[in-house]
Amino acid sequence: MPLLGDDLHWGTYFGSNYFPNGIFLKYDGRYLGDFLVILLTKIRPVAFIAYGTFVTAIVYLIQKIRDQIATPKSLGLVSSTLMATFLLIMPKTIFKQTLGWHSGFSNYVTSAIFPLLMLFLILKNYDNKEVHYYRTSVILIFIGSIAAQFFAEHITVLNVINGILIWIFLRKHFGKRFQKILKLTIAGNIIGAFLMFINKAYITVLTGKDSYRSLDSKNSGNMIHYFETMDQKKLILLLGALLIFTIAIILYTLKLKNKKQKIANFALLWSGYVAVLPFAVVSPFGSRCTFATYLFLIAIVIINFDLLLSAYEKFILPIVTIISLALGLRMDLISHDYHKTFNMQIQYSLYQNSLKRNTQYFPQYKNTDYIWATSPIQSDTNFAELYVTNKNRQMLPISYNDWTSIANKLNKKHIKNPTNYMKKFDKEVIQKENN
Repeated sequence: MPLLGDDLHWGTYFGSNYFPNGIFLKYDGRYLGDFLVILLTKIRPVAFIAYGTFVTAIVYLIQKIRDQIATPKSLGLVSSTLMATFLLIMPKTIFKQTLGWHSGFSNYVTSAIFPLLMLFLILKNYDNKEVHYYRTSVILIFIGSIAAQFFAEHITVLNVINGILIWIFLRKHFGKRFQKILKLTIAGNIIGAFLMFINKAYITVLTGKDSYRSLDSKNSGNMIHYFETMDQKKLILLLGALLIFTIAIILYTLKLKNKKQKIANFALLWSGYVAVLPFAVVSPFGSRCTFATYLFLIAIVIINFDLLLSAYEKFILPIVTIISLALGLRMDLISHDYHKTFNMQIQYSLYQNSLKRNTQYFPQYKNTDYIWATSPIQSDTNFAELYVTNKNRQMLPISYNDWTSIANKLNKKHIKNPTNYMKKFDKEVIQKENN
């Protein structure tokens, strides 16, 4: 995916100075999320590996949670494959701010992993006091419980609340060994939350001196205001659907005899709503903030669907696998096109900086359905700060069809010299724009 908005600064001077100059001490407490976005924006292979690793971790944990409820009758990959499918078809408003934006991915996607891991461990140890953990595993879980708190504030709070509730209501169902692990996990979550929220940024927020973030139920940037600005019919449909879904899941779950399935359903439902609740007073709120909610609620549907139709797994799995692979291939093609456009925007802007004229042209994306482009590239001040020398020029867009037709024409001529290529590209652009 291209670098957009904040990504451009994370990948250049701001990211390079963020930790060495102590900016992180007063920016926010997302220490690991910020470190990750710096890596993603600076080192392309790391971005490729990270996207694959963290998304795979999510779909893997969904499958492991389902397997703890009931042993699969065959291969047992329906839940994970369905989760991969639903991630690829999630609402575009959520997709573009998470999987389509490095800054969103580094904080909102990664943070959702630990609640799923905890749910898996709870189900694995529920009424099973014979589970053995090596010292290395215990240490890693403790370190992970601290590290999990350095990605997104709302999930940091959720982890602390969930840990305490698990101890209060479920500890008697665990063996002494896991009770010790649970104590360490809760302690790690609290330590991590403390280290996050002692950051000077949150003091600024609490005192109302932060220009971007605030803690006020009347603020225009929170979730309540977001709903107020929505189309009323869409809002009613959304809230109605959530209400019906919630009631249906509660009634269905209460009738279940499988205790682990009950725990999973209620835990995911609870976490889905608690994760988004802080944004009723916290701003800014964006669709990225609902990623965890989407993930947890969809996980309920997927896991119960898989369990309900487990007898037909060998027929369902091939179908959903084909669908998932097709959607994945489609997204690869879309991502490649975004990347190609972004590279052309940079190369062409750098070439135009050496020319003496009053205009500067900017190749457009085919669409911005899956990327978080807050403004057209010709109006993007972040992009201009890095790649446009003369800010007083008239900034003009070149339509996707126009610039790609020119590029395809020149590619057939196999022009090896980059400068000559850009010279001919620029000439064609001016001719097309003047016609």
